[in-house]
Amino acid sequence: MVWQDELMRNLALGTNLLVIWGNTGDFQKNMKGDYVTLDQELAEEYFRQRMVILYSISTGIRFPNEDMEKIFRQQYLLEDQSMAPRTTAAQNKAIGVQQRSANELSIDELIGGKTPEIVLPLLARIMRDNLLVSRIEKKTAEKLDISGNILKKVVIISFAHNLVPAASAHQSIQDRLVVETLERLAQDRDVGATGNTMILITPNIGDLAEPLRSTQTDIPAIRIPKPNMEERVKLWQELIGQKRINVESNVNAQMLGICTSGLSVKQIKGIYEQASYSKVPLSLDLIKEEKKTILEKEFGDRVKIKIPKWGFNYFGGKENVKRYLREVNDNILAGMMRRVPMGILAAGPPGTGKTFLFECWAFECGFNFVEIQNPRNMYVGESERYMQMILACLEDLAPVIVVEDEADQSEGGRDAYNGDSGVSNRLRQKKFEFCSRPDIRGKVIWVRITNRPDLVDPAYKRKGRSDEIIPFGLPIENEYPNIFSVMFARYGIPTEIRDFSKFARLLVEKKYVTGADVEWMVLEADRISAREGGASVREANLYQAIEEWERSLDPQEINKQIVLAIRGSSKHLRPENWEKILNDAEAELNGAGSGVKT
Repeated sequence: MVWQDELMRNLALGTNLLVIWGNTGDFQKNMKGDYVTLDQELAEEYFRQRMVILYSISTGIRFPNEDMEKIFRQQYLLEDQSMAPRTTAAQNKAIGVQQRSANELSIDELIGGKTPEIVLPLLARIMRDNLLVSRIEKKTAEKLDISGNILKKVVIISFAHNLVPAASAHQSIQDRLVVETLERLAQDRDVGATGNTMILITPNIGDLAEPLRSTQTDIPAIRIPKPNMEERVKLWQELIGQKRINVESNVNAQMLGICTSGLSVKQIKGIYEQASYSKVPLSLDLIKEEKKTILEKEFGDRVKIKIPKWGFNYFGGKENVKRYLREVNDNILAGMMRRVPMGILAAGPPGTGKTFLFECWAFECGFNFVEIQNPRNMYVGESERYMQMILACLEDLAPVIVVEDEADQSEGGRDAYNGDSGVSNRLRQKKFEFCSRPDIRGKVIWVRITNRPDLVDPAYKRKGRSDEIIPFGLPIENEYPNIFSVMFARYGIPTEIRDFSKFARLLVEKKYVTGADVEWMVLEADRISAREGGASVREANLYQAIEEWERSLDPQEINKQIVLAIRGSSKHLRPENWEKILNDAEAELNGAGSGVKT
């Protein structure tokens, strides 16, 4: 359901107060095809037969047109003085009311200011008022195309997070009064009887006071997403049609629409204008770099946007897992979303290529690739706010593969004492709800990375949240040659070596050599070659690098992580000789007397 449909449904139900959040600062395309602000679209498209009252702390009360302001003045400030706020003689003198007629005064001057403690009580009384059409000047009524006996009103409060910010430790009594006033309006039967509505607009719902976004108050929250694929393609068609910039010959609107997922209309137009100003041809590489910069600026270090550079050809080993991931991509392209996992858990020792494999998969699929960081923050309410931002970002970036590294540490266990006033539980609940939504299947694929799957909350590992658990162990002998070859190719290191099998046997003898260790050996061999003045890496250089390598990981810890990774994993994604790998790891653990139950 698009946000406009959800808005109309709530209006039809007679909702007193609702929140609109998300992409609220962007341009919206109205029915005429013009790009307008959200305020304009609401006033012109959805509330043409209502009195629209706009308010923010900086602007005070304002109106979409003069006719609505005229009705407001006549009804609430001039004729019916019971509705208007009272001002003191000192206030009147300060604003010069005595020297001018009422028609010459601004709304702010008539009511005594534009601060919440003055404006909000007036708006609350107006929300409870039934204004009869018969009391409105006929010409004005005809202009507004008013039908029926009652002129309904809608109050639109922009930048609502400044009016009712999320609670802090030093919230004033005045702030609490404002929040309570809105809570009461949301539940007021008199307001419901009038059909009047108040709308709070904010970019991030987490920035609003908690009572206004709590499920207990039952205030609907409607999210405006970033433009979808169809909307982005149409926008690029319009921009390219202006012919103000050159577009690379292999680039079209469809490709640009795919590449700019997660960007707003303003941001897309900004990229276009920047390219036009700089006289730079529009290319996919340019778009990707600009997009990365824009989104990292928008979401900070909590969301790390990466541009995958390599596909599966640059990942050595794991052929059965690669086949499965290609199969998933085929199902997505075929629209068979029921065959796509809701989430994936990747478990195994560090350095085994867990994150890099999924980055390669994103390259193969053409999906966005995102790494998310722990949203925890020391300030009250900030952790939940960051989590809300992250989840909204992922939804806008779809299709996206999102990697959550060290998933066992992203929040404490539910049975452990956290001492955080319930923050861990609230973060966990938000992720549970998001990861279980059927509408994101095949659009947001959540991959949890961990060395210790036993410490991951069991609720994340259940089917429906992590449909597949992929074990990552140490490479086997016949995988090492491919890993060596891939590492040389990935870094563009020239080498005379054509057969890496002899080096693979050396690594098996050394034991506990990960893919990350092979990467270090290749880079060290290149450094050794450079010191000797060589133009490429020779066998002697690689032998020396392997000889200089020393194990940095505890073998018993590796064995423990291998056992934990294989147990409970998806059998079809285990390596061919997984039983031997498991038995050997368990034997090593038991032989060492580690005390680990196997």
